[in-house]
Amino acid sequence: MPHAPRSLIRNLGLVLVTILLFSLSAAVGAQATAYRYWNFWTQDGDTWSYSPVGPASTNPTEGSVQAWRFDASSPGVAGLAPANSPRAAFEIACADVDPIVGIKRVAIVIDSGDQALAPSGETPPEPAVYCAVGTLDANGYDLLKSVVVLRTDGGFTCGISGYPLSECATPVADYVASTPPQPITTHQPAVTADKPAESAAQSSLAPLGTALVFGLLSVAGFYFWRRSKS
Repeated sequence: MPHAPRSLIRNLGLVLVTILLFSLSAAVGAQATAYRYWNFWTQDGDTWSYSPVGPASTNPTEGSVQAWRFDASSPGVAGLAPANSPRAAFEIACADVDPIVGIKRVAIVIDSGDQALAPSGETPPEPAVYCAVGTLDANGYDLLKSVVVLRTDGGFTCGISGYPLSECATPVADYVASTPPQPITTHQPAVTADKPAESAAQSSLAPLGTALVFGLLSVAGFYFWRRSKS
């Protein structure tokens, strides 16, 4: 009776192991704990894109928009983007701020999220949008801190304008948003950045696959950071 070649048996074994590992990782991902924290969003045309990098690694251009929303997310549960489109948010925040050569205007949306997700005894502030004004090389972090008060821990953004009061990336279970993100209709006064920021480093990776690579690194970095705080 003929026997299957050893190479075929070995390849089938590798396939089975790969399927098993994939199934285990999917099961773990499905049971992964969600955390509530400030999610960072950047502009992609007139839609929002969850950012795989922090604001200090971004260099928003004149007329662009960045957003922060306090929400729950995990590898298997995505947060919700702000209600306003980026272009609508910029018009609300910066329409009355005249452009100046050598200076850029960047709208920054701050959405404190759903009451169902708020820490005990706290109420999310109303969503707001600011027009940050800075030099052309100002990065997202410097523009952000020019318009709001930040509370950070090891470079991680824990609180914006006093919300939440003290916690930082707290685990939550079985969270479901009770209301959709609320649109913003008014803006806060424009603020000029105090000093120029260092230019953000540019990645040399090809566009194809870059978002996926950095997205995985961002998720991994967040959960390692959480485990180090436990």
